[in-house]
Amino acid sequence: MLDRLLMAHPRDIGETYGEHAGHAVYIGLKMLGAGLACLIHALLPGLFVRTASDTVEDIQSLMTKRTRQAQLDEQTA
Repeated sequence: MLDRLLMAHPRDIGETYGEHAGHAVYIGLKMLGAGLACLIHALLPGLFVRTASDTVEDIQSLMTKRTRQAQLDEQTA
C-alpha cells in the first residue's frame, strides 16, 4: 500500500521520490504564483498580462523535457 502511494508513480516516470517531490513542489509553486497573478490581472488588466500564459509554456516545456528524458532512460535501461 505505501509503495503504491509513495513510490509507484515516481518509479514509473524514472524518478526517485525526492526528485519527483522537488519537481512537484516547483511546479505547484509556479502554478500558485500564476494563479495569484491571474486574480490580480482580473482586477487590474494592465498587470501580469503574460504571466499565466508564460507560466503554462514554462511548465509545458519542463514536462516535455522530463517525459523525453524518462523515455530515453527507459530505452537505454
